[in-house]
Amino acid sequence: MLVSDIKDGKLITLSKAFDSRLKILNLFYFLLFFLSGCYFLNQLIVGDVSIGIGIFLIVIGISFYIASYRFANKAVMSERILINQNTLEIINKGLVKSNVQEFEVSMITKFRHLEIPETTPHPLAGKTFDYLGFQTTEKVINNMYGEKRLSFEYNGIKIFFGENVYSWDYDEIKSIIQTTTNLNI
Repeated sequence: MLVSDIKDGKLITLSKAFDSRLKILNLFYFLLFFLSGCYFLNQLIVGDVSIGIGIFLIVIGISFYIASYRFANKAVMSERILINQNTLEIINKGLVKSNVQEFEVSMITKFRHLEIPETTPHPLAGKTFDYLGFQTTEKVINNMYGEKRLSFEYNGIKIFFGENVYSWDYDEIKSIIQTTTNLNI
């Protein structure tokens, strides 16, 4: 997390391109799918193929290019929060598209940090050793899809943002919002 002073408030950078191992992994997936798409379209151009096989190679090649774009977009995704006296903006920026959500600070309620829930022992896991991997699978899924996000309510709608935000970063963000807007959220 990086906090910067700007003209009317604060800019908080929650994530930027290639800042986590998952984003680096997405970059490798991009390369894998892009090169695979190149291979299939190269086979179409170089090889002597029938019309049916040609259509199949085009569909597979385009599918690989679409998947590679999605992985590249995830690898370079960045998220920022812009806070001034009256508004809070959540800015998500990818390769091509940028999404900006603007909220009036006076309408924000229940600003909170969503922790990863604790896992309970799986009923089919062994008492001494997890022979079948049920407990391990449950822990991995919980870590992958657990929260560690921020949220607030705005006009009765829950807004979720941030990814892998720790509780101490939440405390700092809440403090910045309160000092910048002079509101207690």
